[in-house]
Amino acid sequence: MIKRLLLLFVLFSVIFISCGPSEKERAADAFNRAQKLYDAKNFNDTKLLLDSIIENMPGQIEYVNKAENMLRTIKIAEQEHNLTFLDSMLTVKQEELKPMMKNFIESNEYGSKTLLIHKRQKPENSYGRTFVRAHLDMDGNFYISSRYSGDHYIYHDQIKVYYSGNSAITDKVEFDGFDNRRYEDGGTYWEIVNYKDGKDNGVIDFIAANWDKPLKVQFRGKKYYYIVMEKFDKEAIRDANEIAVVLKEIKRIKDEITNVKKQLMLLNRRMQKVKKVPQLKS
Repeated sequence: MIKRLLLLFVLFSVIFISCGPSEKERAADAFNRAQKLYDAKNFNDTKLLLDSIIENMPGQIEYVNKAENMLRTIKIAEQEHNLTFLDSMLTVKQEELKPMMKNFIESNEYGSKTLLIHKRQKPENSYGRTFVRAHLDMDGNFYISSRYSGDHYIYHDQIKVYYSGNSAITDKVEFDGFDNRRYEDGGTYWEIVNYKDGKDNGVIDFIAANWDKPLKVQFRGKKYYYIVMEKFDKEAIRDANEIAVVLKEIKRIKDEITNVKKQLMLLNRRMQKVKKVPQLKS
């Protein structure tokens, strides 16, 4: 009795399977539904359906190839849309930058990178001055340095900027003879300390937020030295801080454009290698 029941179960299973659609028919139906979704510009659901054909019906080469080609067509359209959007964003940011650059010049005279230098802080305009300088490159990397000039060394390794009980102080920066150095020239003693990688410790933001106040700077070392910041030095740091944000955004957009163009190149190369591409309605 049990053997007879098992035999009947197997028989009904075979009949049921044989009566159902074949894998090829299911693949064709799935692709036709994907085509309708594509025509309706429902690209997210189209991609999900195409992925299911590729992953779940690998033996149906014809429909797998069609699905892969349609996916590439969608991805190319998406990347072209991304490229158009990024190009427009780049134009917006570049236009935003133009008026901000009015007091800065581009220079490649002081190293391998092109730098942005405030007109009033150019080295030829600042010889013999004790001041705080803005350093900015075209990628938006920004930091400040303290520059002392006098008749003796003070061995300073940090600065404090203050007014009316409010202040900010940098981290201490060790002398290294390269970025942070001291030298004597014709009886004048020079000291340069660079506050990179966040070592300004909020001094940049403090100056930018209080550029219209009578800010004083204390050069702190074995000896102390004091200055009142010039208006154009405060403006240089304020403006460079704002410009850095825009330049970083421009760099990010340019990097994304480069990446999108690479993806488009790879997708188009693959499409060119395919002998037969599905004729899809746009």
